This record gives sequence, C-alpha cells and structure tokens, in this order.
Amino acid sequence: MRLELDPPQGVGDVRIGMPIEAAEQLLEQLPGFVPPAPGERRNKGFAHYESELSISLDFDHRGVVRAVEVFRPEGDVQVLFQGISVFEQSADEVIARLADRYRMEIEDDGLNIAAPDVFIGFWRSVRPMGPEDESGRFFDSVLVAAPGYGD
Repeated sequence: MRLELDPPQGVGDVRIGMPIEAAEQLLEQLPGFVPPAPGERRNKGFAHYESELSISLDFDHRGVVRAVEVFRPEGDVQVLFQGISVFEQSADEVIARLADRYRMEIEDDGLNIAAPDVFIGFWRSVRPMGPEDESGRFFDSVLVAAPGYGD
C-alpha cells in the first residue's frame, strides 16, 4: 500500500476539513485495517493496520478533521511526500532532502522537525547515540495539518 502525504490537503483520500465520520470510513477501507477487538476502546479517529501502521485524526469541536498523523509501519506500506519515502529513508536523509526545498524548523535537538510553510511535521522519540545506533535513525510519525494548526 502507498499513502501520499499532500499537506495541507490531507493524506491519501482523507482530506483536511472533512467530517470525522467520513474520514473514519475511509480509514476502515484501507487494506489491512484491524477493527477493534470486542470490548476494546479506541479513540475516535484512530485506525490500526496489520502492517503496524496507525493513523490518528485530530478534529475540532465541530467534528471536522484538522490534522492527520501517520505512525511508522513495520512493513509493506510506503508513505510518500513528494517522492520521499518518509519512513524508509533515514530521518537525516528526509531532513536533508526537505531542507533543499523548504524552510525547516528543528526543535528538541532534532526530535521534532517541521516544514511550516507546507504544514508538515515529523517526530521521533530518540536520536541515535552514534553511527551504529538504530534507535531514532528513522522518524516515528509524520503529521499533515491545516494552516493555523498548533497556533
């Protein structure tokens, strides 16, 4: 499966500004969707998949999607932004490729990275401690948001 990030419009067929219920229906139709187990409670707007991909929708008080966060899959899913595979390429490669095109904001010693002019942000829980350390080498999630999100 391929998911295209299209900030600030949305991710795949999920569009910023659409009703949360419609967006949830689209997420449930993606290949590998894992419905909640009996008795399991999930947050509204959250979907999980066999590939370990997760998608979380943020919505406003009217029930309108304002942001889509995609969490790193373990396999068989490619998440692309302008031809960059944001989870298959290292965080350093993603940053370098985006810095050639956009103004970048790097916060928390490289844990949070944003290209604010195109409404996309990346997060990782840790940074690698050295060249052999795989922890933090790749981003854990990417967020596509509406203009004004987080202000």
